[in-house]
Amino acid sequence: MEQTYFCPAKINLFLEVVDQRPDGYHDIDSIMQAVTLCDTVTVGFTAGSGKITLTCDHPDLPCDERNIAYRAAQRYLAAAGLTTYDVTIHIEKKIPIAAGLAGGSTDCAGVLRALHTMLNALSEDELFDLAKGLGADVPFCYASGCARVGGIGELLRYCPSLTRDAIIVIAKGGEGVSTAEAYRQMDLPMDPPRERLMPHDMLRALRQNDGGEVAALLYNAFEPVILPQRPLAAHAKEAMIEAGAAGALMSGSGPSVFGIFYDWDDAERAYNRLLSEGYQTFIAHPVV
Repeated sequence: MEQTYFCPAKINLFLEVVDQRPDGYHDIDSIMQAVTLCDTVTVGFTAGSGKITLTCDHPDLPCDERNIAYRAAQRYLAAAGLTTYDVTIHIEKKIPIAAGLAGGSTDCAGVLRALHTMLNALSEDELFDLAKGLGADVPFCYASGCARVGGIGELLRYCPSLTRDAIIVIAKGGEGVSTAEAYRQMDLPMDPPRERLMPHDMLRALRQNDGGEVAALLYNAFEPVILPQRPLAAHAKEAMIEAGAAGALMSGSGPSVFGIFYDWDDAERAYNRLLSEGYQTFIAHPVV
C-alpha cells in the first residue's frame, strides 16, 4: 500500500519570540500560513521487520535518522507496536532546505499523515503527541491552513487564511541561518530593550479578509538580528518592495524572504528579477 501527499511550506505572517524556557527552548507567538510551494512525499509499507528506507531527489538531504521524516516513521511504528512492517519514504524536494519555510517539518508531517491514513493505529491525540515530540513546526504542518501558534509550536488556534487573491513570491539566497544561533542572538541584552508585540491587529485583519492590512502588519522579531548579517535576504526584501509588494518579510529565522502581491505583473517582475540574480525563487498562493 502507498500514499502520496503534497506537503506545503509555511510562512510566518507574524513571529514574536516570547521567553526562553527552563528547558532551553523558546516560547513563540506566531501566525503561520501554509502556502502552495510543496514537497511531494510518497510513503509505502509492506510486511517485514521494521526497516525504514528513505530516498530523496535532493543530494544534500540526509536519508537516515538525521532526517526528521525518517524519525517520524520510526516513532510511529514504535508507538503503534508495529514491528512487522517495512516503510519506504521518497521525498521530492521543492522547498529550499534550511530556509525558514518548515521544509523538513512538512515532510515529517506528511509521513505521519500517510501512515495514519494507511494504518490508523493511533488516536488523533497520540498522533499529535508524536508531532509535538518531533519538531516545533510539525504540529502546524500536520494541521496546515492558517493558525496562531504558541508555546514551542504545540499550541494551535485556527484563524482565517490569507485571501485567495494573494500572490506570494518567495526567495532564498545562498546564505544559511542556524535557528539555534538566531535564538541565541535574541537572548543577548538589547539597548534599548526590545518591545514585544502581540498579533491582535493581524488577527483582526485576517478575520476581515483585509489583505492589504495583513501585508502592512507583517512582523518578524528575528529580522533586526538576522537581516544585517544576511545581505542577500535584506536585498530580496528590498527588491520585492521595489517591485510593488504590499508587504515583505523574512520567514522564520530566515534566510528566505516572501512578498505578498495583489497584482500579477508586480509579482512576476519581482520573481524574474530575483531569479535572474541567482535566488531560489518561487510563486505560491495561500493554502485555505
